[in-house]
This record gives sequence, structure tokens and C-alpha cells, in this order.
Amino acid sequence: MYYPLFVDLAGRRCVVLGGGAMAEAKVEALVECGADVVVISPQVTERIRRWAEEGRLRWEPRAYRPGDLEGAWLVVSAPDDRSLNRAVWEEAQARRVWVNAVDDPSHCSFIAPAVYRQGELVLAVSTSGRAPALAVRLRDRFASQLGPEYAAFLELAAELRGELVRRIPQFERRRALWYRILDSGVLDDLRAGARERARERFLHLVEEGA
Repeated sequence: MYYPLFVDLAGRRCVVLGGGAMAEAKVEALVECGADVVVISPQVTERIRRWAEEGRLRWEPRAYRPGDLEGAWLVVSAPDDRSLNRAVWEEAQARRVWVNAVDDPSHCSFIAPAVYRQGELVLAVSTSGRAPALAVRLRDRFASQLGPEYAAFLELAAELRGELVRRIPQFERRRALWYRILDSGVLDDLRAGARERARERFLHLVEEGA
């Protein structure tokens, strides 16, 4: 049984072992999250090489060696030679570092879900490593129902959250109001592109709740 968790990796050292297509997808996700990414691999894809040239990550053109995980918060192991996964796993365990060996569940202390992003909305689906393709299909099914109005709603919520907390300090009342807001026409307004109307409706519900 896995415990789902969203982690802030901004500025954290994350080591990726390998430079092929599988590693590239993991590197891209880490770079987008603002992680301090180090790629260790004799060869890398053109995109990884470009990111290194742009200063978005650090590339060390060599094979893994013991000690490479020092100071790491998270490790992704995707080398061409999968036999290295065991040594990476053992070092990660000794250092208490989270490690994911791509397509090698026995050497993983965490697994990566299928992810869909819509602004600040993050949808993550996992099958606990049993059938990643199913997670991708489910993610795509859910994503087809989540338009840009959800990202717009989160922007509006971030803008007005302070006012809501100021007007309604009681947690239980505030929680109930959030559900009323979601079940109102705010999302419909945003879907129609009527952001100001959505904002007015949101504020009216806050005033009513207060």
C-alpha cells in the first residue's frame, strides 16, 4: 500500500542516473518543479544536453559510482545497464534517500504516478506499479473533463482566500462555504470566460456566509 504524497523539490538536489528517453521524461518533470537536477550518464539525449547548456541542470558525462547520491533528496535510476539498479538502491537505502528505478519496482522506494497539470491543479493517478498504462488511460479520461476553468478557479481562490479567512475565521464554517462556492455557478462563469462575474459571485457567497 502506497501513501500518496506531493513533494516540494524546489532547490533540492535530485540525481538522475541515465540519459536516455526514459530518463529524459523524469528530468523534464524535475526541472519543471525547480529541482537542482544532476544527470549522471556517459551519453544523454539532445534535449538533456541542451538543458545542461542552458544551465537548467548539471550533466556529469560518466557512469554512476558509489557516493554519487551524497546530499540527494531524491534519485531516479534509469541507466542503460539495469544491473546498476541494485547498487543504486543499496546506496539510497543506506543514505535514506527516496529512489525510483524506472520499470524496476523491486528497487523503488517510491513510484511516479501519471500526472496531468492544469495551472495549479495537479491530477495524479497510480496503479501502485501494477499497470502504469492503466494509470495513463485513467489520467487522460479524467483530464478530458477538466478544462482551463479549473486553473482559473484556483487563481481566483488564491486571490480571494485571504478575504474569506478574514471574514470567516471558523474552520468548519469556512470549509462548508468552499463547497457552496464550488457547487455554485462560479465554475460555469469561468468556463464561459466571465471572470469578473465569477469573482462577484464568489465574493457574494463570502459575504452571505459571513
